[in-house]
Amino acid sequence: MPELLANLNPEQHAAVTLPNEPALILAGAGSGKTRVLITRIAWLIQQGLASPATILAVTFTNKAAREMMSRLQALLPIDTRGMWIGTFHGLCNRMLRAHHRDAGLPATFQILDTADQLSAIKRLMKGLNIDDEKYPAKNLQYFINNAKEQGLRPKDVDATDNFNRKFVELYEAYDQQCQREGVVDFPELLLRCYELLANNPPLRTHYQARFRQILVDEFQDTNKLQYAWLKLLADQSNAIFAVGDDDQSIYAFRGANVGNMRDFEHEFNVRNLIKLEQNYRSHGHILDAANQLIANNSRRLGKNLRTDAGHGEPVRVYESATDTQEASWIVEEIKALIATGTSRSEIAILYRSNAQSRTIEHTLVNAGIAYRVYGGLRFFERQEIKHALAYLRLIDNPNDDTAFARVVNFPTRGIGARSIEQVADAARLYNVSMAAAIPYVTGKAGSSLGGFANLIAKMRAETQQMSLAGYGRVRRARQRSLRLLSERTRRSGPAGELAGTGQRGGGVRRRRRLRT
Repeated sequence: MPELLANLNPEQHAAVTLPNEPALILAGAGSGKTRVLITRIAWLIQQGLASPATILAVTFTNKAAREMMSRLQALLPIDTRGMWIGTFHGLCNRMLRAHHRDAGLPATFQILDTADQLSAIKRLMKGLNIDDEKYPAKNLQYFINNAKEQGLRPKDVDATDNFNRKFVELYEAYDQQCQREGVVDFPELLLRCYELLANNPPLRTHYQARFRQILVDEFQDTNKLQYAWLKLLADQSNAIFAVGDDDQSIYAFRGANVGNMRDFEHEFNVRNLIKLEQNYRSHGHILDAANQLIANNSRRLGKNLRTDAGHGEPVRVYESATDTQEASWIVEEIKALIATGTSRSEIAILYRSNAQSRTIEHTLVNAGIAYRVYGGLRFFERQEIKHALAYLRLIDNPNDDTAFARVVNFPTRGIGARSIEQVADAARLYNVSMAAAIPYVTGKAGSSLGGFANLIAKMRAETQQMSLAGYGRVRRARQRSLRLLSERTRRSGPAGELAGTGQRGGGVRRRRRLRT
């Protein structure tokens, strides 16, 4: 126990060892909130107040979830693989997979990312002959996602004019299309999971009884539906440990509601509100500037960051007339730093949007300063990866029209836009998927589409054969293990002891290592 709580400052120690009741931790930037969350979980397990199976920890990124599990394993000798630690979307996906029938989803439902969702919306609008200038696809996407994040189905949306009523109609058609194809978008994961718990009292009671400890990171970034989902899981006897910072709420544009922190404090009768104000990341001048600026927010819960790292370099503000002038100033500052012995690897340029990097990069190149841009597309957002996954999705679910449209002519196989329109029209006419509508398309287009259908069918058959072969290998290996165990049991002494060893279990493992 002393080792687990060692090196915590007084506020961190108080947060980690709070009693088993709802708590709100106001964690300033660089105040060690991740450490507090992880140590809190480890302390609960070590004290016998919780087991790994009764803990639900919600993070906002997969990276944060992986880091949390890795650091937990380093603190305690536990297997974290079965623990429910992840993002809202990841945890909802896990719950929906386990209860897909109750949720009205196929067992192998697929998830549309933002780009695939937009593609599905465009396909829907084209099929319904919707004027995409009057009703832009991106606007409809925003409308649908915003409604879902508010927990609203089409029937629940208050349409005040003809324009919004049309969006509601398209939202309804989009929902039907996704259900028919067996796909869900990101907001749907949370909404469907919320509905699953809200409409199934026995299931809700089961998870309330299971997750006695609920820990939430970045609570200031939760939206209305995420907070509602948490409240469904939190029975009166459950303890929510919410960590957040109202001063860092920057995602209102995508539905985040910093007011959830204030609502949580009142609705859960929070008696323990702890402020983590010791900053370990920045020097005094930076914190002084930040504190002075943020003090202008009148509705904040309030805290004042401090540091023991000294004052550091004063904050400077430079105002330029153009982006080119700004980039030139940045490069001159970098040259001055390099001239005084600063390593290039210790210099970073932060910019607000990717569009701003072009001018800066151009100026760096002209100055002969080597640089590296961090970011770019994530692995699963690359086109070649999305194409490969689309093939796998089609093999598993031939009704996935989004996957079908992505790869039907990739690589090029002579299936043009007109052919795709024909099969899409046939699919709408007969109310079937695009793959199932191929037999209704005649001529050269039908022949080319038929070739693609045969390719997918062949890939599906080969996949099934590989699965059966793999199952056969596993079954034969299991049978060999059972025969080996049976032979050793016959050679062993009474009560499972190996003859001449007087050992149970451990002797078997020791002999196995020697034989191999």
